[in-house]
Amino acid sequence: MTETSRMPATSRRRNYKRYIKKPEYETRSERFGSALRKGHEKRNISAQEYKEFMGNIMDNPVINEMKIYNHHSHTSCYQHSVHVSYYNYLICKKLGWDTKAAAKGGLLHDLFLYDWHGHKTEEGERMHGFEHPTKALKNAHSNFDITEKEGDIIKKHMFPLTVTPPKYKESYVIVMTDKFCSFGEVMDRFFKRKKRETFKKGYKGKM
Repeated sequence: MTETSRMPATSRRRNYKRYIKKPEYETRSERFGSALRKGHEKRNISAQEYKEFMGNIMDNPVINEMKIYNHHSHTSCYQHSVHVSYYNYLICKKLGWDTKAAAKGGLLHDLFLYDWHGHKTEEGERMHGFEHPTKALKNAHSNFDITEKEGDIIKKHMFPLTVTPPKYKESYVIVMTDKFCSFGEVMDRFFKRKKRETFKKGYKGKM
C-alpha cells in the first residue's frame, strides 16, 4: 500500500474544510461579538414588547403604591413584582405559554400593600408568608379584572408553603421566578451594602 493511500480520510477532511463556504464572521471573537449583539437586540425587543404589553396597568396608582413598601433588602415591593413579572413573560414567551396571564399575575402577586417587616398579625391570622397571597389576590380582584388563571398565579406563587399545588403551568413558572428573584434581591444587599432605612424615610424605589 502506498503512502498516499494510507491517508485518504485525512486528506479528504482537510480538502473539504478548504472548500467550505466561509461564514460572515471568520474569527471566534467576531462570531462571539455577533451573537452578543443579537442577544442584546432580542432582549431589547422583548423589553419593549413587555412595556407596551403592560403599559396601562403599570400606570395604575395601586401598582405605584407598592414603591413605598420595602420588600427584600433594599428592593421595593414594586421592583420585586416587576422583576418577577418580566421573567414570567420571558419564560412563557420562550415556551409558547400564556404571556399575558404570566406577566399580569407576576405584577400583582405581592399586592398586599403593607411593609411586612415587623408586621403584627391579627387574631387568627397566620404569618405573612402564608397569608399574603390571599391578601394580594383580594386586592387584585378589587382593583383589576382578574382571570381564573391570573388568580391561580397570584394565590399559588408561594407553593409549597401554600399547600395547594398550582393548577396551571404558568403558575409553576412564578413559583420558580419568585424564589429566584427573592434570592438575588436578598444577596444584592451584601454586595451593594444599602440599608432598609431609606424606605422608612418615605423613599420611593425606582425600577
